[in-house]
Amino acid sequence: MKVDTEGWSENNHVVLAVSTGIDSMTLLHQLISHLKHSYAKLTCLHVNHQIRSVASEEEAFIKAFCATHDIPLYVHHLDLSSVVAKGNSIESEARHARYQWFDEMMLELNADVLLTAHHLDDQIETIFYRLMTGRSTRSSLGMSQHTLRGHYSLYRPLLTIAKSEIHNYQKRYQIPYYEDETNAENHYVRNDIRNRILPEIEANRHLSTEQLLKLKDWHDEQLKVIRNEAYQFIDNSIEFCQQNTKILISRSQFLNLRHAVKMAVLDKVFEIVSLDRPITEKTYDEWFKQLAENIAQTTLYTTDKWIIHIAYDKFIIMANYEAKLQPTKINQQGIYNFGHYTIQVTKHVPLDCFPLVVRTRKDGDKFALNGRAGHKKVSRLFIDEKVIQSERDEIPIIVNAHNEIIAVGTLFLKQNYEQLIFIRNTGEEWNYER
Repeated sequence: MKVDTEGWSENNHVVLAVSTGIDSMTLLHQLISHLKHSYAKLTCLHVNHQIRSVASEEEAFIKAFCATHDIPLYVHHLDLSSVVAKGNSIESEARHARYQWFDEMMLELNADVLLTAHHLDDQIETIFYRLMTGRSTRSSLGMSQHTLRGHYSLYRPLLTIAKSEIHNYQKRYQIPYYEDETNAENHYVRNDIRNRILPEIEANRHLSTEQLLKLKDWHDEQLKVIRNEAYQFIDNSIEFCQQNTKILISRSQFLNLRHAVKMAVLDKVFEIVSLDRPITEKTYDEWFKQLAENIAQTTLYTTDKWIIHIAYDKFIIMANYEAKLQPTKINQQGIYNFGHYTIQVTKHVPLDCFPLVVRTRKDGDKFALNGRAGHKKVSRLFIDEKVIQSERDEIPIIVNAHNEIIAVGTLFLKQNYEQLIFIRNTGEEWNYER
């Protein structure tokens, strides 16, 4: 059994995630026998999920094994009782918790490479699972042999080795291991695939599960093309403003993209802004439908941190500012900040105009028209200038001591004040004309 050692070097601190099952114990045997000169240091990590009755026995076994072979071992106990009590599947929760601990330990140990014992049969099972559960559209169809996880590498050196080879190696060297009895319980989806569905496919002489590996290679090549197209669109057609707290996308240009590219664009953008939760493909489809309809403005999605909405010809992702801008009183000349606007009040502003108040809009706000009789509602100005809903709540309204609106952001400035007050939008993404 030839283990792929391309993922680490003789200078690396290698860490093995060992479960005491046949796969990880076989890999551990390889590392301490045939491959002991391929790394500088070896450490083992073991997670006790505290669910199976033999979990404590397995923990004692791996502790004794590592002590005998002088291998540093760290054990972590998971508490999944709340997940079990709710009747939820523990597979996803357990995996997330395991890797969270692995991340912490790799940093603490200052280690280079984490090894797991996933093999070829696991790969085929994963491909089938992702295909049949609809998880193949936006990610690789199977597991990668090498993955970067921030400060360390995750490597799967057995990924091209069949389970039968692992069994043969174990028998040859009589490697001790524990068999997880839950592997035979088909109410777990992956177990059902492994124990029932894939063997049925292999039993048919016209079918071969290894065809899934060819499909993975083709799929991943296409995924790379899609992502490259998406990244080009992001580089050339998306504005990242105000330190990535506001992202502007041309609605028409976005709609011209292929469906898969649209999803790849948003996946990458949300990765850049660290959106707090993943967006489902079904939700994406709903957004794309609304983008294509004749809707001037609508909010698609809101969290406590982000707002995603349509505004005229823009598709916008922006930070959700919880606190509304508070009114500011100006008693003298100077430069003042209001949200992402700067307001310069010169020394030539008449004294009877002070104090000036800078605030956001109010219902019923009106201003006197320049050079014409009558007034206009601020809300009507916003509509005429196609100001998006969220921006309307940030534009500064300047009121003088006579309770007259003399400025509405960069949209309107009373003629008498044109050389006295200067307003600039430092966000720079909106180019309104006064």
